[in-house]
Amino acid sequence: MKKLTWWFRIVGVWYLLLFLMNIYMMFLGDPQYLSSNIPFPADEWALRAFVDGWSPFLFEMFGIATFALWASRKPVKYASAAILLVWLEFTHGVLDDIFLIARGYDAGGYIAFIVIHLIIIATGVWAVRRTEAETAVKPQFAVGD
Repeated sequence: MKKLTWWFRIVGVWYLLLFLMNIYMMFLGDPQYLSSNIPFPADEWALRAFVDGWSPFLFEMFGIATFALWASRKPVKYASAAILLVWLEFTHGVLDDIFLIARGYDAGGYIAFIVIHLIIIATGVWAVRRTEAETAVKPQFAVGD
């Protein structure tokens, strides 16, 4: 159970950091930095469209962060939600990063994130399985068995 607690906490803090970094990148940082990371010419309107399109992902990161930190209080109750987070890591993490690499975005950064997503996936499955094994109902034998 402690393993899943810590998994939720670590994932929550990771996504909170991603949320804050993306807030800075999209709204507070230098627009030139943002445009230099897009693999095609991007004027002010293209950057605005990019930020608008990226914003659901930004809010999703905040949602994952706050939920994971909240779920860490009662990890057994939310073990099935950990599997949902693992699935999101695969679909919105690994698959999306592969898609972005194929579309021309910087492969180095996205490969690093793919590795992080795979670590989160593997440790999440491991933590859930350990929690399930620790909390499994032990068979009750009748007197005389």
